[in-house]
This record gives sequence, structure tokens and C-alpha cells, in this order.
Amino acid sequence: MNLIQKYMQETPKQLEMIIEGSKQLFENIAKQNIERIMITGSGTSYHSGAQMQQLMRVKSGIEVESYYPFAVTPELFNGNRKKTLFIGISQGGSSFSTYDAMKVAKEQGCIIGTMAGEKNAYIDQIADEVLTVNIGEEKAGAKTKGFYATKLNLLLLAEYIGLSNGSLAQEEFNQDLKEIRSTLNLFAIAYKRAIGWVENNKESLAKADNIRIVGPDAEYGDTLESALKLLETCRVPVTGYEFNEFIHGIYNAIDEKSTVFFIDNGEEPRITKMVDVLSQWTERLYVINLREDNNEHNFGYNVKVTKDMQTFIFPIVFQLMASILPELKNIDPSQPKDPKFHMELGSKKFNH
Repeated sequence: MNLIQKYMQETPKQLEMIIEGSKQLFENIAKQNIERIMITGSGTSYHSGAQMQQLMRVKSGIEVESYYPFAVTPELFNGNRKKTLFIGISQGGSSFSTYDAMKVAKEQGCIIGTMAGEKNAYIDQIADEVLTVNIGEEKAGAKTKGFYATKLNLLLLAEYIGLSNGSLAQEEFNQDLKEIRSTLNLFAIAYKRAIGWVENNKESLAKADNIRIVGPDAEYGDTLESALKLLETCRVPVTGYEFNEFIHGIYNAIDEKSTVFFIDNGEEPRITKMVDVLSQWTERLYVINLREDNNEHNFGYNVKVTKDMQTFIFPIVFQLMASILPELKNIDPSQPKDPKFHMELGSKKFNH
């Protein structure tokens, strides 16, 4: 078991701790009649916001949008800025681009919140609400536990705001927490099944050097994050696309060297046809779903979770590929290619 797998196995327990501490963490901000939430961050942090924004809209009953830091400009802000919560997310807590975006929002009169993966983070300096994500220790360069933890923190924030403003009834709130805990109980089962499939097929999977991950709109953030994890650790070109975006031109680049993974949540009826068409050009096609069927080119988690909770299951197999496949190339997946990269580029206050 390597470091990434260790942190993945710790995930359910860590997320339970986040649930336990959530009432106290979000008690103050939930009372402030927030009318709009804006989220920013890069890499895994951005993917967390992109994945959760729609569910957060549903649960909170207010506007929720996720932006890359470079897209945050003064012209982006409208409405009652004093009731706009602008959240900067940074796993290590020291991203300069996220900090700079927060400063723009601060100058526009927004409430500034932070979700860093550790206390007393650099970005907390200008925060009105420090909403630290209780990730626990995660020293691997490629973050996995932190991704799930940040998504849950965002969801719980929306739940408490919805409960406070009347968009969410207490019964629905209680049911949501029950569903979250039920999903966490299935995490280990999904993990075991996924690691078995990856181990059985790792020799073939490790030969991939041109990877596309295609997912439905409901799993877009997870699609992007899964691509990033494979890119970070396997160190080959990997890109992620929403299904309809893949159709608009990307398919032209598929050839015999291409590997394509499809995330199938049951809502896209054209996946089977897509696999048929692409099989003209490549045999390296894989479908990931929640069903029972399993073979060389199809992986099913064989778990039943609600649509809202599937985000805590689908990334597992990709994260395990990211932890196992690099070792066949004598790459340590837990270590960045250049440990001093952020210091050399001046992109973070601290090199983590």
C-alpha cells in the first residue's frame, strides 16, 4: 500500500469527522442571510467547486458559481455584494492566484470565506469566515482525500445555509446526512472492487500514453479531477471532457494509440453507440459505472447510491489507477516531478 492508497483508505473516517464538526463550523455563516456564493481555486480546488456548485444551488436555494482565479474580475460582481460569500479554496492554503482573486472580491465588498486544508493558512489572512476543511494529514503531492473532503465541506455549507433560510426542511437535511453516511459506508466496498480491477488490468492500462476521460455534466468536476490525477502521476497527456463537448470535435483526434474512459451514471443513452463508433479507431475503450458487470473494458462498482452522492464514488477507480500505474514505470506517484516547482515559479507562499 503506497501513500496515496493510505490516504484514500482514511477518507470515510475523515469525512465522518467533517460531518461531526460541521454544525459548529458553519453556524455563524449560515445566519448571515447569504444570497450568493462564489467559489474560486485552481486544480483540485477548482474541480471541487465545479463538481458541487449545482448540488449546492439545490440545497441552499441561492446562486452558486465556481470560477478559476484568473476569471475573477471586478466586473463579475453584481447584486448585494454584502450578502455575497466569496470562498477561496486552496488545499495547501498558500496559492497566490487564489489569494489575489479573494482580494478582488474583498475590494468589491463581499464576505470572504476560505477553505484551506490546514489551519492558519496564508489565505486566511483576509478571511471574514475561516471554514477550514478538516482533511487531516495528506503529504502526497497528488491529493485524493482532500478532494472528497473539500466537496463534502462545500455541500455541508450549502445544507446549513438552506436550513437557515428555509430552502431546506429539517427532515430533508436529516435525510441528506443519512445518505452521506450511507455512501461513506460503501466507500470501502467500492475501493476494494476498484483496486481489484486495476490490479487485474494494470499491465494493459499502464501502456496508455494518450488518455481522454469523458463524463456526463453531473460528473464534470470529477471528470476533470480524474484526468488531473492520471496526468500528475502517470505523466502522460490526459484531458477530461463533458460528453457533449467531446462530441464537438475532440473525437477527431482518436486513433489506435488513444485510450478513452467513459463515466456512465446512467443518464447518457449514447455511450454504447459512442463506444461502437470509436472502436473503428481504437480498442482501448473503457466504461466506468455503478453496475455489477465487470470485464477487461467495463468496470462496475456494484453499489447503489443516490445521484447526489455518486460524486463520492466515481473518482475512486481513477485515483487508484493514478496510484498503481506509475509504479510500473518506476515513478513514485506520491511525489511531484519537481518538489520545488512552486517555489521556482513563485506560485505559492509555501511549497505544498
